[in-house]
Amino acid sequence: MARREPGEPAYRRALVATYRSIGALDQSARWGAADPGSLDDRERRILRRRAASAASEKELRAYLVLPGALPPEVAEALPTRAEQLRRRGESAAEQLVLATYVIAVLFGAPAVAIGLGVTIVQAFLGLSTAHDAAQVTATIVLFGIAGLGLLLLIVSLLRGWWVRAVMLAIVVAAAAVVLGHADMTSTTPFA
Repeated sequence: MARREPGEPAYRRALVATYRSIGALDQSARWGAADPGSLDDRERRILRRRAASAASEKELRAYLVLPGALPPEVAEALPTRAEQLRRRGESAAEQLVLATYVIAVLFGAPAVAIGLGVTIVQAFLGLSTAHDAAQVTATIVLFGIAGLGLLLLIVSLLRGWWVRAVMLAIVVAAAAVVLGHADMTSTTPFA
């Protein structure tokens, strides 16, 4: 009933009393958010912590099932707009880091392992194509360094790690310069 009519104080008070009686203070704070004055100190602290961890006012209102504006006491605990943007940037950075590691494990590592294996076998057998396999493997490694370095550079910029970003930019630039000089038709790898 409280979800269908979230503005009805009687339903909210009944939920607060029920949750309080079973010791679920997070839920009693949630349903008592429309009237923070009716909450005890522990519930108010829980409510403030929940508000401080919210991604946005809209998300908090949806969690608290509040149809109107947030009460002033709850609205004060919301993070600032800059803090919300920083958190979103960190979340995006974390997802990008995860994607980088998945790409490296699924594609980069097997490609390098296969390239090294082929190069070693061909060199062991004395085949003239061993040199070509080594060039291809070196190129794959450089592409991996440039690509993963670029993704980690973006993560560093999102998190505000400027020194790390500069170092990664140098590595990515060096890999790009070496790749730019790669000549797969030559007997020397990077003429």
